[in-house]
Amino acid sequence: MQKVLKLAPFFLLPLLVIAGTLYMVRTYTPNVSYKDQVAVLLYHHISDMDTSSVTITPALFREQLTYLRERNYQFITMQQFKEFMAGGEVPDKAVLVTFDDGYESLYEKGYPILKELQIPAVNFVITETLDNPPAGSLKFMNQEELQALASSKEVNIDCQCHSDGMHNKQDGNPLLITNLVIDGQPETDTQYDERVLRDAKLCSDKLRSNGSSEPDAYAYPYGFYNKHASSLLQKAGFRYGFTVVSEITTKEDDPMQIARITGGSPWVKPKSLDRAIQRSVIDGKKPADYVSFRKIVEDLDGTVDVAKDRTVSFHVRGKHGKIKPDTSTIELSGAEIPLKHPAKIKSRKVQIHYEDLQQIFGIDVVHIPFGDEFKARVTPKRSQTDS
Repeated sequence: MQKVLKLAPFFLLPLLVIAGTLYMVRTYTPNVSYKDQVAVLLYHHISDMDTSSVTITPALFREQLTYLRERNYQFITMQQFKEFMAGGEVPDKAVLVTFDDGYESLYEKGYPILKELQIPAVNFVITETLDNPPAGSLKFMNQEELQALASSKEVNIDCQCHSDGMHNKQDGNPLLITNLVIDGQPETDTQYDERVLRDAKLCSDKLRSNGSSEPDAYAYPYGFYNKHASSLLQKAGFRYGFTVVSEITTKEDDPMQIARITGGSPWVKPKSLDRAIQRSVIDGKKPADYVSFRKIVEDLDGTVDVAKDRTVSFHVRGKHGKIKPDTSTIELSGAEIPLKHPAKIKSRKVQIHYEDLQQIFGIDVVHIPFGDEFKARVTPKRSQTDS
């Protein structure tokens, strides 16, 4: 009999699965290659008996990895990923496998498959479970199992932090980003900072004592974080923060906001996972100097109306404006914004220069070769101080 488990809440999973992984594209262009990008995959629990939105069977896990390898994806270690984020190179079609929570199923079910296929992985551990495993049928790995993974000579398993005691909520609010109420008194900002720093240090110390040589990566509990929490984790020595945003990673991305593509769901079949990765690949080269303004707006779920004089009125992401061909300005929410390059008419369509997209929309607009579409990136670029 199958058991239905309530796993750690995963607030973005339905959105990620529907919009990122199972979305049926207009045309499936097989085997889109990429370089200087890494697809970071996210898993949680592996079981033949338990069922949940973040549980997959050992057979499906094996099928996913085998299928990706057959399609020439290259699996990398956490150390290779760090070197990549520092400006180094990775193989084409690079993939990093990650697990959240530190469930015993990674040790019992996932680890043998990873060893057999010689695929490295990252294990993000909730370290308080090592000393005080919570009651229930869903088991977390113990210290001996964690040490076995961290010291494995057969395949590289990098053990990193998923907090010590922050994987919880108070009144529905994640502990990492919330000033708590303790004994009826609201936590001050100073007390909040001290709690986050204390928890981060405790997680790091426990990982070190169990064989992790360099705990400097942190997966945000439930995927929730903010700028201040990230800065505190950096102060505690963490250099990489992992989110649940379904995008590919480039070396220009903020290292404290590393996106991950969901693989650990029963609905994500091997072809679906391949498709999700390909749908996230960013065009290494801009498609052309000038691109169709209508296509960009419509790809961003906006609307366009073209007047007889070719003036284009548009609404997209809360902004509205007008643009005329052969002019060097655009009217945006009532203000005149200068363009680096004048708008043009090409093939009877209003065209905008690729370099002006960011300025017009105020977001990072990228071209996705899969489906030939434009998307707004959620993951921000690193700041100059991080470079």
